Amino acid sequence: MSRRLLVIEPDVGSRAMMERALATLGFVAETTATVHDARACLDAGAIEVAIVDELAGGRGLLDEVRWLRARHPSLPVIVTGTRLAKPTLEEMLRVGAAEALRKPFTPTELREAVARAVARAGALHPEALEYAAALGIAREAIAAGRPGAAAPALARAQAASPLDAEAMAMRALLAELDGRDADADRGYRAAIALRQDEDGVPPDPFEGLARLAAYDGARPTVGFTEARKSQSIWLVTDPIHELAGGPPGGEARGIVLIPLGLPTSGTGALYLREGPGPRAFALMAGAAREGAVAAASARLGGGKLLGGEATRQRIDLERAEALR
Repeated sequence: MSRRLLVIEPDVGSRAMMERALATLGFVAETTATVHDARACLDAGAIEVAIVDELAGGRGLLDEVRWLRARHPSLPVIVTGTRLAKPTLEEMLRVGAAEALRKPFTPTELREAVARAVARAGALHPEALEYAAALGIAREAIAAGRPGAAAPALARAQAASPLDAEAMAMRALLAELDGRDADADRGYRAAIALRQDEDGVPPDPFEGLARLAAYDGARPTVGFTEARKSQSIWLVTDPIHELAGGPPGGEARGIVLIPLGLPTSGTGALYLREGPGPRAFALMAGAAREGAVAAASARLGGGKLLGGEATRQRIDLERAEALR
């Protein structure tokens, strides 16, 4: 089976030379002109090493290497260029580049650099770094309203740690956001079985199961009906206990707003559900803070904010109303 390698090089002739040279090591080279163009290939995983030219990014080589190392920490990066002065080379190595090759270089020099980079990467056991970076990317994508972009990152995380509860819960959340509730239920139950304690970071699989039980036929939607926008908004910060008890004052109709607690500024994305039942649901990617709740409720239509005792102990609803 061929091994995959990424060449990010704007010059077509240089790309072709590197493809030929690296084929003798058993590599199939995926080639692009810029780092931006390479992102889909990187997210797909199974790349053993990346070769990046100094002209392959609009932000400058140093920024591109920093980005690659932050998003793909287990991927060895070899930088190339004709203007690699000694201070630049030192900085490249400091931020994590595996090798630096000045142009022009020979096919033999390229093959030797790739072999050294791959050998060193294999000796570092970078699974934990890869897992953490991939989960971080998935969280950012969900919080930004791009759940489709989270799926490849989660696949990377589970490849690094197949039986990890956190990655399993994240995959269940993706299924929930997509309306695949049976898959979400199985995923949350698997995450609970894998957990060593009940104090993990979001998403909480117990809360996920509580949300699934409350939906009552509500399905994902891109927007609520006009009639919903004047209804009350029930803020729920403890889904496990509050959803089963019903809304304050017994108001049957309204929007249930549930913060997911993902790391993001403000509300993050809102994921909506509506159906034949009396309640609609809005999952807010961010945490339960007055400013975020005020912004989310304004986006939902601005109905009266309600909250049970557990929620009122965590957040000042009157202040959230005033901020709206």
